[in-house]
Formats: sequence, structure tokens, C-alpha cells
Amino acid sequence: MYSKMLASLTILMMASAATGLVSAATVPQSSLEGQAGALLIWKATLNNRSQLALHSWRNKSSSPCNWHGIRCGAHTMHQGRLQPLITGVSLRRMRMRGTLESLDFSSLRTLRSLDLSNNELVGSIPSSIEVLVKLRALLLQGNQIRGSIPASLANLMKLRLLEISDNQVSGEIPREIGKMSHLVELDFSCNHLVGPIPPEIGHLKHLSLLDLSKNNFSNSIPTYMGDLTKLTILYLDQNQLSGYIPIGLGYLMNLEYLALSNNFITGPIPTNLSNLTNLVGLYIWHNRLSGHIPQELGHLVNIKYLELSENTLTGSIPNSLGNLTKLTCLFLHRNQLSEDLPQELGYLANLERLMLHTNNLTGSIPSIFGNLSKLITLHLYRNKLHGWIPSQLDYLVNLEEMALENNTLTGPIPCSLGNLTKLTKLYLYNNQICGAIPHELGYLIKLEEMALQNNTLTGPIPYTLGNLTKLTTLNLFENQLSQDIPRELGNLVNLETLMIYGNTVTGSIPDSLGNLTKLSTLYLQRNQLSGHLPNDLGNLINLEDLRLSHNRLIGSIPNILGNLVKLTKLYLESNQLSASIP
Repeated sequence: MYSKMLASLTILMMASAATGLVSAATVPQSSLEGQAGALLIWKATLNNRSQLALHSWRNKSSSPCNWHGIRCGAHTMHQGRLQPLITGVSLRRMRMRGTLESLDFSSLRTLRSLDLSNNELVGSIPSSIEVLVKLRALLLQGNQIRGSIPASLANLMKLRLLEISDNQVSGEIPREIGKMSHLVELDFSCNHLVGPIPPEIGHLKHLSLLDLSKNNFSNSIPTYMGDLTKLTILYLDQNQLSGYIPIGLGYLMNLEYLALSNNFITGPIPTNLSNLTNLVGLYIWHNRLSGHIPQELGHLVNIKYLELSENTLTGSIPNSLGNLTKLTCLFLHRNQLSEDLPQELGYLANLERLMLHTNNLTGSIPSIFGNLSKLITLHLYRNKLHGWIPSQLDYLVNLEEMALENNTLTGPIPCSLGNLTKLTKLYLYNNQICGAIPHELGYLIKLEEMALQNNTLTGPIPYTLGNLTKLTTLNLFENQLSQDIPRELGNLVNLETLMIYGNTVTGSIPDSLGNLTKLSTLYLQRNQLSGHLPNDLGNLINLEDLRLSHNRLIGSIPNILGNLVKLTKLYLESNQLSASIP
């Protein structure tokens, strides 16, 4: 439901471009030839495709400073003259397959950056990597590395970027990590790490990004997290963390993204999270949080993504959320929220997704919601809302999904909904909506699913619905609809489900329904249909379930129905039909 914001580029460039004069006294016995030899030996252990990708790595006589992905900068005295040494290796996204164990790190002690990200490296991280004491950036994300994080990695105390995400690393984070006091970004996400988050991470005072998401960390969120005051991004989501949200997180004044979703966190939302006025995204959905949504969250004036869904939050939706005018996503669904929808939500002029479904919300839908002209998704279903659907919703010209089902809404369907020409889903079922189906709904030419069943709709089925050629589902059952089934429904060539049962529809079954060759379900039972079964029904080669019972159909059952080889259910009882004689 959110994008990860990595800010590593500037630091990586600094680490890769760092140059300087290094004397023979300060550099271990290294030479450019020795470094080239180590890289060539490693190349030989890679698979054939990888070796072809490194075709510029020829032999020690060609300068490795001109090889693909190699950067030189530091110098040492060699045979009475200055010689460059390798300071950076950058081989990202080259589909290289091999291991790190095959690389002789002792020959590459001058490395300041090592970027092997997004390849197909296997094996483990060797403890011998500890000799790269000048390393500023180690980027191994997006490989297939296994094993544990070696404790010796902590000897790389100048490291600023450490990214091992999207691998298969397991075990616990070694406590020695606290020695890496220069770290600015630490990303261990998308691995199989376990155990508690070690308290020593609290020593990493320069961290701006900490991403431990999508692992199997357990226990509570450590209180020391509140000491990491330079953090702008903290992702702990999709683990097995429990306990309360520490109050200390409210002291991370620079925080822009906080993700704790998909854990087992309990207790209330701390009110002091309102101190995080730089926050852009707050993701704490799918936990076990309880209590009220704090009014103080209305102070988060820069927030764009507020996702508190799938908890057990109670009470009303705070009207202070109307202050969050930068909000684009407000997800409060699947809680136990009650009382009326606050009018103030209509002030959220930048809102694109409003999901409040599956709560106990009451009252009517505020007409001011018509101000939310950027809204794409409106989900208010499974509540206790009543009253009419406001005609002002026709201003939601960008709306693609309107889901108001499973409430107690009354009154007619506003004709003005025909203005919502971007709608793909319209769900109004299981309410107490009355009146005729507006013919203006035939203007919704992008509509894919229309569900109006279980209401008290009357009058005819509008022939204009035949314009909705993208429809896959049309459910009109259990209403009080009357008159004939319009022939124009035969234009709905993408229709897979057509249910009109439980009405008082009359006339014959249009032979044009035989055009609906994608149809798998056709329910017309419990109406007042008459006449013969059209032979064209035999064209419905994908039909699996055909129910025509409890009508006034006459004549013989067409032999052509034998073409419906996918048919598993056929209900024709309580008609005046007879089997045809072949």
C-alpha cells in the first residue's frame, strides 16, 4: 500500500568517487596487478553468461581501471612510481551467478564501495569480508545469498550503506552491529531473519533509514528506537512483533515514513505520534491495535498516506482528520468504528482512496463528499449507513469504484451517477434502494461490474444497459423489476454472469442472449417469463449454470442445448416444458 524511499544515491556516489593519495605505509601490500588477478580468478568461477558479461575483464596486462564496473582512485608506490588502485566495484543488474566466497577480499583492501546488487549470487557472506575496512558502501540486495550475517561484518566500521535486502539470509542480527556507528542506511528487509531486534541498533545514531521489514523478527519494538533521532524512514512491517508501540517513536521528529503493519502489535495508538509533523506515510494496518483514533493525528499536516485498517479500533472517526489536506489515501476499514461519518472528511480535496468499509458507521453519506473530486476509490460498504445516496456524488468524475453495498440506504439511485464515466465497479446491493434503474447508467461505458441486487427497485430494465459492453457481471436479482428483458442485453459480449432472478420480468427470453458466448452463469428463475426457449441459447458454449425454473415457459426443450458441454446445473422445473423428440 506504500513505496520504499531509498536515499542512498548521494552517499554511494561519495563512496565510489572517493580518491586520495595512499602511501605504501598505510596500504597493505596491494598492487593493481594483484587486484586484477583476484578479480580474474573470481570471474573464472562465475557461470558462462556472467563471464560473457565481463568480456572487458581480459588479463592482468590490460588495466583493470578500464574494465567494466571498476573504479580506481587510491594510489600506492610501485616500482618507484605511483600506481592507481581499485576503490570501487559496481556490477549491478548483470545477472551474474556465482559466490562471494570465491572472491579474494584480501587483495581488495582499498575498496570503498562494492555494489553487486540485483544479480543471482548464491552462497553466504564470507567472514573474510572484514578486511575491507575502508568500505563505505556494501550493496548486496536482490540476490540469493543464504546463511547468517557474520559477526565479523561489524569490523567494517566506516560503512555508511549496508543493504542485504531481498536475499535468503537467516539467523539473528549479530549484536556486534552496534560498532558500525557511521551507518546511515541499514536495509535487511525481505530475508528470513529471526529473534528480537538487538538493542545495539540503538547505538547507530546516524541512521536515516532502517528497514527490517518482511522478516520473522519477534518480541516487542525496542524502546531505544526513540534514540535514533535522525531516522527519516523506519520500516518494521511484516514481522511477528508484538507489544505496544513505544512512546519513544514520537520523538523521531525527522521521520517521514513509519511502517509497522502486518505484525501482532497491541494497545492504543500513542497520541504523541502527532509530534511527527514531517510524516508522509503512517502504516500500522493489520495489527491488534485497540482504543480510539487519537484526535491529535490531525496535527500531521504533511501526511499523504494514513493506513490504520484491520485492527480493533473503536469510537468515532476524529473530525480533526479533516485538517490533513494533503492526504491521498485514508484507510480505516475493518475496525469497529462507529457513529456518523464526519463532514470534515469532505475537506480532503487531494484524497484519491477512501476506504471506511466493514465498520459500524451510522448516519448518512455527507453530501460534502461531492467535493472529493480526485477520488478514485470510495468504499463505504458493510456499515450501518442510511438515507439517500447524495446526488452531489456526481462531482466525483475520477471515481472508478463505488462500493456502498450492505448498508440500509434508501431512496432512488441518482440519475446523476451517469456522469461518473470512469466507473468500473458499481456496487449498491443489499440496501433498501427503491425507484427505477436510471437509464443514465447506460452512459457508464467503462463499467465492468454492476451489482444492484437485493433492493426494492421497480420498473423496467433500461435498454441503455446494452451500451455497457465491458460488463462482465450484471446482477439485478431480488428486486421488483418488471416488463421485458431488453434485447440490447445481447450486446454485452463480455458478460460472464447475468442474474435477473426473483423479479416480475415478463415476455420471452430474447434470442439475442445467444450472443453472450462468454456467459458462464445465467439465472432468470422466479419471474413471469413466457414463450419458447430460444434455440440461440445453444450458442452459450461456456455456460455452466442455467436456471430458468418457476416461470411460464412453454414448448419443448431444444436439442441444441446438448451443445452446452460445460453445463453442470440446469433448472427448468415449474414451467410447461417438454423434452423434444430427436
